[in-house]
Amino acid sequence: MELTLRERFLRTMHYQYPGRIPNFEFGYWAETLPRWHSEGLPAEVNDEASAYTYFGIENFVGLNPDLNIKPPFSEETIRDDAEYRTYRDGRGITAQINKKGTKSIPHFIEFPIKSSKEWKEYKARLSDSPEGRIPDNLSETDANLRKSEAPRTIFFGSMLGWVRDIVGFEALAYLIYDERKLIEDMVETFCRIAERCLPIVLEKVEFDAAGGWEDICFNSGPLISPKMFDEIVVPRYQRITRILKRYGIDVIYTDCDGNIVPLIPSFLKGGINCMFPLEVHGGSDPVLIRERFGPDVLLMGGVDKMVLRKGPNEIEKEILRIKSVLDDGGFIPHIDHRVPADVNLENYQFYLKVKREIFGI
Repeated sequence: MELTLRERFLRTMHYQYPGRIPNFEFGYWAETLPRWHSEGLPAEVNDEASAYTYFGIENFVGLNPDLNIKPPFSEETIRDDAEYRTYRDGRGITAQINKKGTKSIPHFIEFPIKSSKEWKEYKARLSDSPEGRIPDNLSETDANLRKSEAPRTIFFGSMLGWVRDIVGFEALAYLIYDERKLIEDMVETFCRIAERCLPIVLEKVEFDAAGGWEDICFNSGPLISPKMFDEIVVPRYQRITRILKRYGIDVIYTDCDGNIVPLIPSFLKGGINCMFPLEVHGGSDPVLIRERFGPDVLLMGGVDKMVLRKGPNEIEKEILRIKSVLDDGGFIPHIDHRVPADVNLENYQFYLKVKREIFGI
């Protein structure tokens, strides 16, 4: 009898033979599917879910508790013209979207936290009360997730990444030195929300993996030093991952782009044992990470999205380049971020085909 997707995921992540690994991917830029419509993709394939079905891509099912600002601010449009929309979002961040260009990543203009004064007011919206943060009927949630044969994952939030969101990259780099207690209080606040809400969910719903979000690295490395990360973030991660492990979750990952290599020892100390999405051009090459850290680090991602622009030969070389890591186990390869709009449909379909053939998916 063929294993379910859930069983294949668990075997892969525990270095056991899965028959075939999960065929996961990481989605698409907003402009990518519309481009592919002009190249033959059916018009009804117009979002990630329908694209995954069309291309035969598998996925997790899961639950995302609302562990951020509650209640959010009312979103406000500040300016809207032919080229740009400038708005203030639910977290109080002022951002601008280019209507004619790439829409995947907004341009951030102003952040709500500049000092302890703004944080005091903002913190009032970050109560650790579970009210409104988790579903009312968790038994029903569990039953619905069990109907799927996919691996079940729970979101555990963010520590420094959400702080970066509300103060900005540059300000965080200064504040972590000039007002360290302020940054520590912000990280602690997000940690307490997760600590309070996660056990309530985990008592009622079974999960196979847990995922968080950071995005605190450039291609030159992390925004803060590993020493500071160890002092400020790791102890909070340890508190959260202890909860997850108490409920049987031993595949724990966080989404962090850029060069994460200097932080991998810190992530491991914090209980995070799976690295994702492994941006190759950012410095997070799965081959090098496996060579350096061995089987202690599970891996998801790591296929260089840049090669999809280049054509079949380069795509096949990239797949063959990482096959040795796949053969070691504990690795689910897929594109290392969302597929950009400058990738044509033919190249993407070739990538999926050669990935299946070489990896035996």
